[in-house]
Amino acid sequence: MGMQPGWENTIDADLAALTTDRGMLALLRHWCQARAANGGALPARAQMDPCDLPRSILPFMFIYERLGDRLRCRLSGTRMRDLFGNDGTGQFLDQMIAPHSVPGRSALFHRTLDGGLPLLYRGFLVPVGKGWRGFNRLLLPVAVRAGEPATQVMGMVRVFDPPPGAAVLAGADADGLLSARLLEDSECRAAIDGLGSGRVL
Repeated sequence: MGMQPGWENTIDADLAALTTDRGMLALLRHWCQARAANGGALPARAQMDPCDLPRSILPFMFIYERLGDRLRCRLSGTRMRDLFGNDGTGQFLDQMIAPHSVPGRSALFHRTLDGGLPLLYRGFLVPVGKGWRGFNRLLLPVAVRAGEPATQVMGMVRVFDPPPGAAVLAGADADGLLSARLLEDSECRAAIDGLGSGRVL
């Protein structure tokens, strides 16, 4: 993918999207702390209690569960509903996005579940009746019970206006995706270490 002003598709740009967002970092830190408490095993859903997270990020959060090859939304924050114009709770991902985007978007969720690592992806979206906007989305794999494989994805999304002068969909693929990457432990630690310098929510 090509590089465009404000939308550089590089490792640095991916990590900058994470390290400049205090809310996203707080969620990532909570996941990492829960995993550390489990001796490196994936966090259980009970360990990811939203009450332990900053209240300011709750409207941006979501939870999906894997049912076979499909992904069902168990929880959608109020800002998600405001953005997309409906409450996705109870719906499958393939019911909420364009058919041609289903394979690629579903693969990202399966990738974080199968890999057992956080996944950050960036791109563009266009809510019905609105203009193109940019987004950063963090996916975190979670087990229903301690010691079990991950079957749920907890995460959050940030949506914002494109940088001034940035061309619509510049550098993105046909589905509006700019980049997607699993976050290794070293990248998570480096991002979390800089939490104090992030954006105030």
